[in-house]
Amino acid sequence: MTRRSFHLQIAALFAAASPPLRYLLLDIPSQQLSANWPDSHSLVSFGSLLKPFLLIAYAKTHDRFPEVTCYGTASGCWLPKGHGKQTVCPALANSCNAYFLTLAARIDRAALDSVCLEYQLSPPATASTPASWIGLKEGWPQSAEPVLRAFRRLVQNRSNPTVAVVLTGMELCARKGTGKAAALDCFAKTGTAPCSHTPPAEGDGFAILIYPTDAPRLILLAAQHGTTGAHTAGLAGDLLRSSFGVR
Repeated sequence: MTRRSFHLQIAALFAAASPPLRYLLLDIPSQQLSANWPDSHSLVSFGSLLKPFLLIAYAKTHDRFPEVTCYGTASGCWLPKGHGKQTVCPALANSCNAYFLTLAARIDRAALDSVCLEYQLSPPATASTPASWIGLKEGWPQSAEPVLRAFRRLVQNRSNPTVAVVLTGMELCARKGTGKAAALDCFAKTGTAPCSHTPPAEGDGFAILIYPTDAPRLILLAAQHGTTGAHTAGLAGDLLRSSFGVR
């Protein structure tokens, strides 16, 4: 299959979804970008999708990641019953809000700004809170293509020890965390954010899939109106698998 037919096929499949998935698909070897995201330049909250970059910021001023016990709703987590004791990789895989609320509160703002500069993300507003950095409340708004490019840089930096930890957590996310519905050998992260559409739905789901883990060649950033990031990961994984035979 030629690269042109590849991108035409993926565009047709995404457009056939109801409602259509918004997506950006980067073919890493060619650096060719395909898109079906009409408002991709708009700033939106991606929910928990940017949590990997908080880990990188935290590690700039700390020697080790914390262990946190998640008690669910009482800890501010999305999972009512809680995740129990969480170390860094399971916490990223589960997108545990209790863990990341604790971690974000300890992040040095200058360190976070330096990570934003390195990965070319828009820094959070000066008056923003750690809760928004992890995707709660107003979130940490970005436009779509810089987010995709930031994850591309993450893969490029995989020899960095902290990035290696992050990618281990994202691989666990795809295997048995919030991205497991993708059912692919990939790095994954999901996010669920307040709906940015009119009229608003209950939420919008976001997922990033980086396939495969041994030699990444595809990065897919997908968004679905009116659902969760976990569900969006499943939709994106199904389409990639049925089109290209990936496993």
